[in-house]
Amino acid sequence: MPDLLWTQEQDIGPGPRSGHFMTYHAASKRTVVFGGWSAAAGKNLNDTWEWDGELWKQVADTGPSARSSAGAAYDDARGKSVLFGGSGQTLLNDTWEWDGNLWSQVADTGPSARAAPSMAFDPARKRGVLFGGGGQSTAWLSDTWEWDGKLWTQVADTGPTARLGAGIAYDDAVGQITLFGGSGNSAGLLNDTWTWDGATWTQQGDTGPSGRAHPGMVYDSAGSWIVLFGGGFQFSFPLQVKETWTWDGKLWTQRLDMGPAPRSLLGMVYDSDRGRVVLFGGFGGNPTYFGDTWELANQ
Repeated sequence: MPDLLWTQEQDIGPGPRSGHFMTYHAASKRTVVFGGWSAAAGKNLNDTWEWDGELWKQVADTGPSARSSAGAAYDDARGKSVLFGGSGQTLLNDTWEWDGNLWSQVADTGPSARAAPSMAFDPARKRGVLFGGGGQSTAWLSDTWEWDGKLWTQVADTGPTARLGAGIAYDDAVGQITLFGGSGNSAGLLNDTWTWDGATWTQQGDTGPSGRAHPGMVYDSAGSWIVLFGGGFQFSFPLQVKETWTWDGKLWTQRLDMGPAPRSLLGMVYDSDRGRVVLFGGFGGNPTYFGDTWELANQ
């Protein structure tokens, strides 16, 4: 099993923030960051930045309205980064796409308004998949929706229990979407693992990382595993964690407890062109917010 190593790359670029949208835009070979909550500014942001592996560059300050905790996925079939909903002045349910140059609003119907849904792209079925989130009046949700590039369709209302802030990634090795943990409202923090095959959710286990919400979670094709980092360790999030775990389709294995400082509400993607996991920002517990950039590589 290869060793893993985190390396800090940059602390110059987007300002410290949490709950930002982040995808790897493979068509332009750039990591894209949009918005998020800035404690320093006391507001949500609507700036767009790109990371090329060496430098950050701000590329837009127009597009979606300012928000945090939106759903994020990269549609590899169409070369678009897809944003859904989030928390602005109210909860939102609009859908936007970034083509590498411009933002375009493509829908204002579909899933109900929500923050911190879990969203990933299924390349085999060419669908974006969205699960759960926090709805109006603190109602946690458990519905599953798919985005085909034109329309949202609800495809399930059974499966994982209602939650927000769960980790999610498409597992290319097994051809299924994997979901882990999240905040279950009265159920507290969760540590169950589920897979979605396009028709049915199946629980795979409840052992591995401790219950947590808002971790980073991506599929690393160089290691043929899913990588999970960080998350909030208590229901009210006074404690964050910095463990790095991998999921091989059957079991979780803790790999590291060193690297980026403990945090949740971070952005994390896989740069498929350079074979690196890229992490930016996040919440380290009041009053700490991060604006640092890290990369994880197989050694």
